[in-house]
Amino acid sequence: MKAAVHLRVAAALDLASRPLIGAGIWVGRLTSWLVLAVIAAVMLTVIMNALGMNELFRWENRVFLFQRAFTINSATELQWYLYGIFVLFASTYALHTNGHVRVDLFYSRFPARVKHAVDLLGHIFLLIPFCLFVAYLYWPQVEMSFMSGERSNFGGLGQRYLIKGALAVGLFFLALNAFGRILASLAAILDPKLAEKEPFHVR
Repeated sequence: MKAAVHLRVAAALDLASRPLIGAGIWVGRLTSWLVLAVIAAVMLTVIMNALGMNELFRWENRVFLFQRAFTINSATELQWYLYGIFVLFASTYALHTNGHVRVDLFYSRFPARVKHAVDLLGHIFLLIPFCLFVAYLYWPQVEMSFMSGERSNFGGLGQRYLIKGALAVGLFFLALNAFGRILASLAAILDPKLAEKEPFHVR
């Protein structure tokens, strides 16, 4: 009877983790396409620089993000806007597929359930507190940027609060996905079959 109870709990935890993990995988795959936009922005910057062009387009009224013109500085800043968003949100995919860097000499030798226990402790005591703490401390900077209308001083992009907000939102989303990993790890610790089974998102 006891065995049946803890297996049911494990199944419930595994089921509850799937929407969070699935959302992280989906967002990670979607944002991975931003790499192409980053490459295009880099190429455009190189071409404009080679041709000695400072402005590519100019218009009368302010345009969202690009202000009154698209300049070489706009293309340069667009690169790190896009790359920043890509890194922040694609990190959830790396988390779920074990694609992140591990500075660890012993983890690969551990049994599956021990690996899940290590992941569980790391997410609870390191990853989630770090993400939430930095997001909480940084959010006033996002509000200040929005209220002041912060933008580039060198003919680049406007709405600087967007990239600053992406940092806070990206970290919160990563923490949310780490919570999904906690549920999955708890399920695997309770049920050895789940620990050995290939994750649903990489089948």
